[in-house]
Amino acid sequence: MVQVPESPASSRPALPGRGSPVVRTRAGSRQARALATRETILDAAAHEFAAEGYHAASLSGILARSGVTKGAMYFHFASKEAMARAVADVMKARLPEVVGEWSAGDDPLTIAVHVAVGYAALLRDEVACRAGLRVVNDGALGPDQARWPADFWEAVHVDLLGRARDAGSLRPGIDPVELARLVVALGTGVRAVCLAAGELAALRERTAASWTVLLHGVAEPSWLARWDAAGGMATVPGDPGQRPGGGT
Repeated sequence: MVQVPESPASSRPALPGRGSPVVRTRAGSRQARALATRETILDAAAHEFAAEGYHAASLSGILARSGVTKGAMYFHFASKEAMARAVADVMKARLPEVVGEWSAGDDPLTIAVHVAVGYAALLRDEVACRAGLRVVNDGALGPDQARWPADFWEAVHVDLLGRARDAGSLRPGIDPVELARLVVALGTGVRAVCLAAGELAALRERTAASWTVLLHGVAEPSWLARWDAAGGMATVPGDPGQRPGGGT
């Protein structure tokens, strides 16, 4: 089982569609409408933060994108920072989930590949996760939060790659901690290039390609031979929620 690090203290809100069933009363209907309005504002904020960054995103842009009234916006979120915190909380809740979704099987090096490629697919497909990552990296929530995503993924890969070393899947002399740091840096670089080039759709494929090169440098030859014989990167599922091995 992958050791998933704890996130900093946060509200850990339910994701859209995962709340309690709506009670069929007038109060319940009002609550449902309020929840829908909040999610509309949050979605608009996520798109603005992902596209513009926290500092350049404006409340007027979020308001225009959401289509709600200014009063409704301020009822749910007192400030731009409050929106940023809510978006970041969605991202923080999703990261442990994606580790679980992509962690089927018992070979830790294979799991490391699946998790890294799965994270790229998550960022490609879920704007709230891209936005949450961007506002955190922009320092909107303070310096203690800014390192959290990198620390999270480093801890996940230290665990997986340490177990891969113990299983004999890495070449002799490969330090799992240094390799985990390289993995995080590599993923950050691939994302930066894809976003700068306007090629977000290619993020998963470029991440997979970078791991193909990396594996040929760090994987033990017999492990690599088995990986290639099994189909290599073609065996990694393509969509979030599609578990390795064919499950969903």
